[in-house]
Amino acid sequence: MMRPRTTILALLLVGLAAGAAHSGPAHPSIGVCTRKEEFAKRQKALDGLVAALSATGKESKAKGLRKKLVKAAEKDIECLMRYREKALVPVFAGVVKSSRRWFTRTRALYAIKMLGDRAGVPAAIDALSDKHDMVREAAAAALGHLGGEEAVKALVARREKEKDPFVAATIEAAHKLATAAKRPYDVYAGGEVWKEDLVGPEGARRVAWAWVVKGKKLFNRYDAKTLEVPVATEFSYPIARYEEDLFAGYPRNSFGAGGTHAGEDCAWFREGSGYYAIADGVVRMVQGGGGDWGFLVAIEHRLADGRYLTAVYGHMAWDVLVEPGDLVTAGQRIGSQGLSTSVENGGYGSHVHFGIGDGPFRRPDGVAAGDEVTVDLEDGKTARLPVLRLVYAAEKKNSFGWPLTAMVVRRPDGTEQTVVVPEQELSHEIRWFQAYVKDCRGWKNPQKLLPELVNGKK
Repeated sequence: MMRPRTTILALLLVGLAAGAAHSGPAHPSIGVCTRKEEFAKRQKALDGLVAALSATGKESKAKGLRKKLVKAAEKDIECLMRYREKALVPVFAGVVKSSRRWFTRTRALYAIKMLGDRAGVPAAIDALSDKHDMVREAAAAALGHLGGEEAVKALVARREKEKDPFVAATIEAAHKLATAAKRPYDVYAGGEVWKEDLVGPEGARRVAWAWVVKGKKLFNRYDAKTLEVPVATEFSYPIARYEEDLFAGYPRNSFGAGGTHAGEDCAWFREGSGYYAIADGVVRMVQGGGGDWGFLVAIEHRLADGRYLTAVYGHMAWDVLVEPGDLVTAGQRIGSQGLSTSVENGGYGSHVHFGIGDGPFRRPDGVAAGDEVTVDLEDGKTARLPVLRLVYAAEKKNSFGWPLTAMVVRRPDGTEQTVVVPEQELSHEIRWFQAYVKDCRGWKNPQKLLPELVNGKK
């Protein structure tokens, strides 16, 4: 989320200070990946077991190694889930079956998905009936990625029974993927292909550890012309269990942190869990990993009262399901959460950065709702008037034929006036979404606004 170079530990401490009722993560296995030296030692200790499993041709030896690794997963799942060796499929299947912790089972299903071997399908099918919604979500996501006739049958059958809206949305997305001729993330629209950076010994290859990444992005595409934005009448949360899960058990305290954090960090260490559109809208930007946002999506929404909001989803995984210009519906799954401390997610402990920009995707550079601007009045005078909201001009267009952005201001007599903003370079109009701005200017507090929208209070 383009934050100052603070550590994840510092952010966790912010959450801890905000609420004494919480004493730490839900389990010691959560967040160990952010402690580089300790994590490296744990990873190295597992390399030998994983390499031996990959190399052995004796079932009796393999059985013993798998048993050790299933046991190790209870404290070292963050290490194990980074391996990309197909010999581990039975190990993760065993974890899904035996672990009592939902967050360990979901990570094992994430690993099955990432290994891409259909030998993991039976474990994922069984997990579709798990009592915990997050596990069912992870199972559906895995089946969509793995595909095949059995996966499709299981998804169809579960679709008839599923009551949780986020799991149901994941099942819909998974069924679409499992039956598609081409998945949108195999080769992106511009021909780009995402590849994980693997390290480690032969037979124990794993995703390289990375801290905050500042590099060249895989791609950065946007659609700023199409303006047929549907009116948003229903609203959803961007993640499952939004109101209860932040900082791996810490209280929610992130918007405006330090006066500059224009968004919130939530759903810590839930790799592979779903991102969902908060309302009907238009996808305006999709950005590929390689920078400190990781994969990112921005979606524009138009409210019934004429206001615009732009939702920004950061630190996503490579399997983004939408493209710029796509229409999305409330609650639709648009992607997944990226892997902790990897280039994919921008080099942070895995989490969702979610922000709500106050206005359309394109907006005048240097202007936000709440500012005062100089406006010409009909009597030849000028006045400093407050900006109520940003909209698109009804008729005025720029040199490319795109509607210009306009400001709705309040006149001295209390009436509203629309003021069209002169043409600006597009690069200026879309740079507002950088996540660190003084006093969170031009942003809404998701923790306040979202519950109001979802519950129909505003």
